[in-house]
Amino acid sequence: MYIILPAIIVNILATIVLSMGLLYNFEQPKIKAVYGYCVAGSMISYIAILTIAAIYGLIIKQNLYNIILLLCAISPFIIGKLVKYETLRKYTIIQIICFTASLVILLLNI
Repeated sequence: MYIILPAIIVNILATIVLSMGLLYNFEQPKIKAVYGYCVAGSMISYIAILTIAAIYGLIIKQNLYNIILLLCAISPFIIGKLVKYETLRKYTIIQIICFTASLVILLLNI
């Protein structure tokens, strides 16, 4: 329970950060750089805390839903191998769907 609440918060923040990139057209390089740092920070924290929550759920709670959390935690690496500049918007939407799926699983684990 103590690890799931921070995982939910980080998940929501990461989803908001990625959604901002879809909605906002970055024209100034400084704002685009700050957004890139925010994406990197939210992704790293998302991967770290989601992995910890999934391992905790698998070992302590013995809940098989947490295998989906592990898949969602490695999804940025899989998507990163596939994405090209032309397909960036499509893969960003897929990543937001993965974030939403992991949020649903986290909410089921409470």
